Amino acid sequence: MKINTLSVFPEIIKNNCKYGVLSKAVEKKLITINNYSFFTEADNNKGIDDEQYGHNPGMVISFEKTFKIFKKIKKNEPKTKFIFLSPKGHIFNNQMAKDLSNEKNITIVSGRYEGFDERILEEFCDFEISIGDYILTGGELATCILIDSISRMIKGVVGKKNSVINDSFMDSTIKGPVYTKPKIFKNKSVPKVLLSGNHKNIDNFNRNNSLEYTLNKREDLLENATLAPTERENLRKIKRSKLNNNVFIALVHHPIKNIKNETITTSLTNLDIQDIARSARTYGINKYYITHPILEQRKLAEKVLSFWDNEKKRKNENSKHVAMNNIIIKKSLKEAISNIKKEYKQKPILIGTDANEMKNMVDYSFIKHRIQEKKTPYLIVFGTGWGLSQEIIESCDYILKPVGGYDKYNHLSVRSAVAIILDKLFGCNF
Repeated sequence: MKINTLSVFPEIIKNNCKYGVLSKAVEKKLITINNYSFFTEADNNKGIDDEQYGHNPGMVISFEKTFKIFKKIKKNEPKTKFIFLSPKGHIFNNQMAKDLSNEKNITIVSGRYEGFDERILEEFCDFEISIGDYILTGGELATCILIDSISRMIKGVVGKKNSVINDSFMDSTIKGPVYTKPKIFKNKSVPKVLLSGNHKNIDNFNRNNSLEYTLNKREDLLENATLAPTERENLRKIKRSKLNNNVFIALVHHPIKNIKNETITTSLTNLDIQDIARSARTYGINKYYITHPILEQRKLAEKVLSFWDNEKKRKNENSKHVAMNNIIIKKSLKEAISNIKKEYKQKPILIGTDANEMKNMVDYSFIKHRIQEKKTPYLIVFGTGWGLSQEIIESCDYILKPVGGYDKYNHLSVRSAVAIILDKLFGCNF
């Protein structure tokens, strides 16, 4: 494989390739590395950058001043693919490294200053890659990372093939714990299974530890991992055991807004009782409160629950009947809050929801992290009608960003919104 680089400081890249497996790969001619400088074809009196148009500060790599060097590389390497390093690119990962290792000829272009004149990208760029959501003073170090990661995927660069196959990220998992001599040090022992000589047991031990490490440290990777049904269920069991059972939801029917932004009371809906209860049970919600100020409406809710209570004797635990056990009917949101406060000896943190954009809304990752970090009770409040009244919104500690698509239309039923929001906060992606 031939790897070309284009940068302001090629010496940084050259020095990096003098050591370790990269230097041996070059010696064995498994890879060839050519380092080009932006200044090779540039007018030394003019440099390669210029002031950007508009009022923003900082210099930009000039299309006019670097055009010749790009054309030279294209002439020397007509089949090369140009990879531009930029914060705007796709985040580099292990799969990209594998894909790029199958290319015959690539040219990695290191950015500097405020980036490239857009016309350079339009003319030459095949891929735009970022090594992460942070900024470096230049792309040379990022180039070194790409060269190292791509090269080790090439057959023969790393001495033992299994060292690459068993590495972190190869199956969208991370490697579990590893040990070396001595067997015991400071009263800490190597797991006995690793000393047993039983390869099957050792492989199972390493696999299970790899999966559990991935679950605990990088759960997001498991979405693309190849998992056996038993592995998936075991991971879910581990995750369930660590979740805080501290989240409640409430469906409010007063005070509620109507289409004219007036405060009203909405009627109970049978489907809201059933479907939201099923969502609450699916995502491990502690209790589902239904609040309504009108006695007759509360009695109607009790009647619905009574029906399902009688029916559940004929059904199994996976049916919707068991989900009804988590419903509590109260006169008001205030009563629901008092009920939770009585159990936890503290007022729950209120999380409001609304279909409209508001100031100071929080994202789902923030709330998800807060819920898992603290055992404080949380109450997620959902409104019927046209949403929660301003009075309730102002009483909430946080307001979640609205769910929805890219279209302006956003008028989901409350039971649909509940399911989507609970999945965003507590859904399993593997």
